[in-house]
Amino acid sequence: MLDLNEIERLLIKHGGSDKHEVQYSICYFLPKLKQHIYINKQSGSNYSGLVIHPRYRLNRDNLLKVSGVHSHEELNHKSSYRKFPKRYNRGKDKIPYGIPFGFESEFAFDDFINALEITSPLYTREASEEIASAESDGEFKDLTETERDSVVKSRRGQGKFRDALVKLWAECSVTKCKNTSILKASHIKPWKDSDNNERLDVYNGLLLTPNLDALFDGGLISFKDSGEVILSSFLDGDTLNKLGVTGTEILTSLSNERKKYMQYHRDVVFQQ
Repeated sequence: MLDLNEIERLLIKHGGSDKHEVQYSICYFLPKLKQHIYINKQSGSNYSGLVIHPRYRLNRDNLLKVSGVHSHEELNHKSSYRKFPKRYNRGKDKIPYGIPFGFESEFAFDDFINALEITSPLYTREASEEIASAESDGEFKDLTETERDSVVKSRRGQGKFRDALVKLWAECSVTKCKNTSILKASHIKPWKDSDNNERLDVYNGLLLTPNLDALFDGGLISFKDSGEVILSSFLDGDTLNKLGVTGTEILTSLSNERKKYMQYHRDVVFQQ
């Protein structure tokens, strides 16, 4: 098994930059993946020395098919994984988490990084899965049945959350399309990363046309505090053209209350 020094050397070989080290982890930015990646300094003899973003969770089984790649647990939680989203684990507060891997050799590490390069790292979990996960983690235990119903419906883009967004925006937050029946109620800070108050906060929401909603949810677009759209380098010109996205789009309103959520989206969800 590669030790942590070897993993760090190989990350640097693959272009790892912007090193940030704290007590229990080391963070690098890997340009070829356009992702932050962590070295778990507490991995010990376990296969958990390298921790990648949880947006790859659905790809974990395929990544483990790479020869010489192993993992001793599905998820690894650590407060120092600050570039990653949070979830409930064993404590009362959410904690950042990622997917851990270990490697038998340098060849296995190189093949793993190459596999990541051609893997589309999108958030693709279904609403029912996220709701079931929140239920099993006890996130609804202090809610009344009415409150729980509102929170669950907000994940499905329904109920009070959607009604509040329609009342606030009255049109698409970007294109100004006024046919609200086709618009999607989209959380800025993803529902799964939010607490129950944030899940219902009207300032944590946008009304978007279906194409913009899919891109925003997947982290392929975000917005500056000025409202200007930011395009992910994962988007090619043909895709943008067929989706009718020009790169000149502007969010029509970005209040101070909304900016904190958009900062989270840029830092954690957006794929550079």
